[in-house]
Amino acid sequence: MSMPSSGAVQAPPIPRPGRRGSTIVRVGLGAVAVATVMSIPQVSAPAPVEAGSSCTGWTSEQVPPRTIKVLRTSTGRVQKVDFRRYVAEVMASGEWPSRLRRATLEAGAVVTKQYAWYYAMKGHHRPGFQSNGRCFDVRDDVQDQLFRPEKARPTAKQQRAVETTWGLALRKRGRFFLTGYRAGASAACAADANGWKLYAQSVEACATKGWSHQRILKAYLGPKLSFQRSAKAGPVVKTPVIRLTSGNTMPDDAATVAWVPVPTKGGIGRYTLQRRIGNGAWKDIPLSKAKVRSAKVWLKNGVNNRFRIRATDAAGRTGPWSYSATRKAAIRGPVGRRLGGSRYLSTRRQAGKVQSRVRGRSIAVVTRTGPGMGKARILVDGKRVATVNLDRKRSTSRELIWARNFDGVRRHRVSVRAGSRDARVDFKGFYVLR
Repeated sequence: MSMPSSGAVQAPPIPRPGRRGSTIVRVGLGAVAVATVMSIPQVSAPAPVEAGSSCTGWTSEQVPPRTIKVLRTSTGRVQKVDFRRYVAEVMASGEWPSRLRRATLEAGAVVTKQYAWYYAMKGHHRPGFQSNGRCFDVRDDVQDQLFRPEKARPTAKQQRAVETTWGLALRKRGRFFLTGYRAGASAACAADANGWKLYAQSVEACATKGWSHQRILKAYLGPKLSFQRSAKAGPVVKTPVIRLTSGNTMPDDAATVAWVPVPTKGGIGRYTLQRRIGNGAWKDIPLSKAKVRSAKVWLKNGVNNRFRIRATDAAGRTGPWSYSATRKAAIRGPVGRRLGGSRYLSTRRQAGKVQSRVRGRSIAVVTRTGPGMGKARILVDGKRVATVNLDRKRSTSRELIWARNFDGVRRHRVSVRAGSRDARVDFKGFYVLR
């Protein structure tokens, strides 16, 4: 229910909740440009529910409908759309722009889904929602939720928000209800919360403070708000993390992807892990065991690498995809330098140490390891952080002998030195993730 950019109108009064739930005004975020971080279209209130009527006629308040009937206002045609696809494409059509923070998008995905879900349910069909003798649940324009699949392409960030929250439904005083949202005018976290709608501008302020989507929804739609997660939706996996780990080897096992499931009564039967390189297709990564919670993976240097994971429980129910952040890998520093103690300093390819200013979220030191190799000292910002023995029974050409993962992108001065007069260190470079 947003208004086109041709002009704003007076906002309607806030409807009071009815017996089945509240008739909530919902406003899109991408139609009218104003001097705030998002757009503020104004809308008219939705039509009242026609008790007992039905279009899609969905009956479950636990599991979202499989499809929804949408009026394409440009043609008058009623289109049956996969419901999960519909929610993502509504977000991408301007209702919840990808520039917003993850928690904002996740909260937005929940209310976008439940708004349409409410009108797809039996007994919630609105009078007059007919076109050429065919009923529909929602319109594709600003009277309901803007739906422009011909132009909208959900980003990975928007898709991740939908998948992460797909099994979640909201209850107000124990009842399934019609959710709403508007752009709002306040920039202060939860300052305009009234118990019935999200106000996206202040929601973004809450997300900036580190609030989760659950905390946001409770603050804006509470009190008496509860969450119900459908067991039929399958188990949920928390956001997978990409890290560098000492002992990994390049190139095939350079990084580690790890994940943790949300506790579930059904238990985990297996995981499915996929990787996407650049703008390519998602491809499966074989796992050593069905229930393993980490995998060593290859990363392509110089391009975006992203992973996603989902779980299937013992009963065969598969949950939503959970998406990692994007990481770009690179080798930095004076690659291929032999370091030696004073006993070995005889050629230009040998030196006592290498040093470089390295910027990344994860930084590792890569060397050759094997029989007869010496010890390497590693210093970060002038302080020794590790001494690593490179002597191994079997040789590896490029092993991550030391790694450090940071909360964000950091720049550090990293040095590698031979550990003794007789030590030999074949330095292969600094491996960096951003």
